[in-house]
Amino acid sequence: MIQDTYSEHGIDLKTLKVTGEVSCICPECSHKRKKKNDKCLSVNLDKKVWFCPHCGWAGALRKEKDEVMVYQKPKWSNKTKLSDKVVAWFEKRKISQRTLLEMKITEGLEWMPQTQKEENTIRFNYFKDGELINIKYRDGAKRFKLHKGAELIFYNYDCIEQSSELFVVEGELDVLAMIESGYPNTISVPNGASLNNNNLSYLDECVEAFNGKSIHLAFDNDTAGRKLREDFADRIGKERCDYIEFKDCKDANDCLIKYGSQGIIESVKPIQFPLEGSFTISDIDNEIEDMYVNGLDRGVSTYIPDFNLNIVKGYITVVTGIPSHGKSEWVDYMTLKLRLHHNWKGAFYSPENKPTQLHFSKMARRLIGKNWDGDFRLSDGEKNLVKKFLDGFIWFIKPEKDFTLSSILAKIATLKNRFGLDYFVIDAWNKLEHKGESTDYIGRCLDEIAVFCETHNVHCFLVAHPTKIKKQRDSTEYEIPTLYDVAGSANFYNKADNGICVFRDFNLNKAFIYRQKMKFDHWGAEGQSEYTYNSDSKRYIHNYVPDNSNWIANVLKAEQSEFSDMLELSEKSESIGVIRNINTNTPEGWTTPPF
Repeated sequence: MIQDTYSEHGIDLKTLKVTGEVSCICPECSHKRKKKNDKCLSVNLDKKVWFCPHCGWAGALRKEKDEVMVYQKPKWSNKTKLSDKVVAWFEKRKISQRTLLEMKITEGLEWMPQTQKEENTIRFNYFKDGELINIKYRDGAKRFKLHKGAELIFYNYDCIEQSSELFVVEGELDVLAMIESGYPNTISVPNGASLNNNNLSYLDECVEAFNGKSIHLAFDNDTAGRKLREDFADRIGKERCDYIEFKDCKDANDCLIKYGSQGIIESVKPIQFPLEGSFTISDIDNEIEDMYVNGLDRGVSTYIPDFNLNIVKGYITVVTGIPSHGKSEWVDYMTLKLRLHHNWKGAFYSPENKPTQLHFSKMARRLIGKNWDGDFRLSDGEKNLVKKFLDGFIWFIKPEKDFTLSSILAKIATLKNRFGLDYFVIDAWNKLEHKGESTDYIGRCLDEIAVFCETHNVHCFLVAHPTKIKKQRDSTEYEIPTLYDVAGSANFYNKADNGICVFRDFNLNKAFIYRQKMKFDHWGAEGQSEYTYNSDSKRYIHNYVPDNSNWIANVLKAEQSEFSDMLELSEKSESIGVIRNINTNTPEGWTTPPF
């Protein structure tokens, strides 16, 4: 394992000491100060931690870096002499033996989970740099499986580097049909299309390979295929690609069967995605039909009890409330729910939660249902489980240049392109570097966020503080803030799609979540939700429902995930304990709230 080093964090110790404390230049703030050579960063060489009292930057060396994912590679054996039955099957689909040999199609017995027995299968072999990386098995009843533990890559991957123009299709047979028609520069996604969230993880390691290329999306002409087209184009940028449709056919192979190679050639007439901000009915005809068949886009539920608001990509939710009443805590709660139930990925610009390791610890407490330290502390195995569960789903943003809105959005755009984000958090508005405070300036900024969300198909959670804390007349109690009270401008109400206020009654240990604005009624309803807040687990409890469960374990067990080994280690290291109650008014028998 490779050890973490100070230099990787930009720290230049300039000393031969290996113990004690030393001072050096802070890579986070020294270059911004008049006294650029002031050694304001204190480093404890024994504990391997550091802290800068000037800018508040703190950190620690990791003991070990995370291991690189190790994939299982199938063994390659050249068995391209196909049976007459398989050759005849392909010939019915107008695929010649020449193409089968060129693409190294094989056949053989394979255990299929759908039938719980060995079946004779066609094998679509996935190569990368000439090496077999994965295999997709297909039996006679159109049942599929990929090689267990193998890396997800495009089918016909090796043509990517060799081509300045690429066609992307939805299945291996479509690749063969395109090759048959003179388009060897065709690749296929490895896992088809979905009406829900399409898994585009195979793009993570190769998205840069598409730079500078003409990209034509030729997915199936059905609802799922059009959803994949939108998701794929959204990921790599609609300005970089177009799409094609195969006459009155579902896909390339269907077109080849019906019209021959000439039909595919005639279909290769790239269609541009509608121009941003201007389109006619015919441009959105498919979307209209899909919405008529499938209904309105209601987004996804957070599964928070009594919280009637679905989250939809492309929009802004503004969260406000009195300082220290839990705005950041509620945003974390919602976004972790999105990871648990929908595998959403997100990025946090959250100076309110610095240092980052403290932010992680609060997330861990919610997910495991235990405290970070002291009594009922989560175990080392549970801590590692949280790290594994959130790694690759949560990113923390700290721009190198400045903290302007443009810099933050540029970093988010890079993450979106590279990893496929679903949402981002700005916590809080006053932690950005602003070039003005006028109503017009704030309006332009919120418009910029709105356009960014729509263009990149992400949801923004924007935390904003009220301008002044008002007390109720003839009372020491504070009024419930609204979006009109946010510091700077009524635009926070006018331009937000959703508006939430978080309010705490510390005497009763109650948290009240007010849904003050909702753009569309099919997303939910305005109203108020009441919860009890547990400071140990940082969970919100509705109706005192007892639950001290490890939510990650429950989710992963249900999915029979690859985390099973870690779960076993976690459970062996320490059984799940009961969080102590901090509220003496809590009903007897109540333990930890559900997540």
